[in-house]
Amino acid sequence: MADFRDIDPRELRVPPSRRQGADPTRLARQIALFGRSAVGMPPPWVYEGTDGVLMLYNGVTRATRIAKLAPGTSIRVEVIGRLPKAFAPEPRIGDVLP
Repeated sequence: MADFRDIDPRELRVPPSRRQGADPTRLARQIALFGRSAVGMPPPWVYEGTDGVLMLYNGVTRATRIAKLAPGTSIRVEVIGRLPKAFAPEPRIGDVLP
């Protein structure tokens, strides 16, 4: 059964492969195409750590766009699994916003 949650994208942790956050070119393209709207946006995929904190797996650019242009707006994410690691020490989207 799918596990969907509504969460502030600024609180999502960035994956190790995207420590600097969203790719600036992709972010600019998404902003031009979709602006601050989350209508029709596929839910980003996240993993849940042992501490309950969520780490993005897919959707860093989408989450960054909403966090940047619509602060305080929650987005729906899909928890695709749990990993035996705590993610709280990792940087959040809110920490790496351009």
